[in-house]
Amino acid sequence: MKIDIYLILIFIPIIFGFIAGSIGKPDQWYQDLNKPRFNPPRIVFPIAWTILYILLGISYYYGLYKKNFIYFIIPFIHLILNFFYTPIFFYFKKILGAAIIAFIILIFALMTMIQFAMTNKNLISVYLMIPYILWLI
Repeated sequence: MKIDIYLILIFIPIIFGFIAGSIGKPDQWYQDLNKPRFNPPRIVFPIAWTILYILLGISYYYGLYKKNFIYFIIPFIHLILNFFYTPIFFYFKKILGAAIIAFIILIFALMTMIQFAMTNKNLISVYLMIPYILWLI
């Protein structure tokens, strides 16, 4: 039985998200922040991020399947930035630094979508990133 090595792409965002979430978890500091009214309840975050990381992993699978290594650069920079956001915001409590990283994450997520759209006839990889992009905005 031959295993498709590209299936690993599905699990990389999920693993990164789990590790990042373990490093920086919301504490009283986060609860005390003055947040906007549209901020979702605390219970929504782990559910939403689990779904988003699964969609992102599937998107990476379809978007990077049998591609040259060069096509992995932008998506993985995006993923690494995403990984560092949580500890910078929740562990180090650097609000400005996290805001800057969030903006850069959005740019790299959009660049990833554009790359997937330009290099794939099947646009499922692009469509699967839409909920993630909307969550970032």
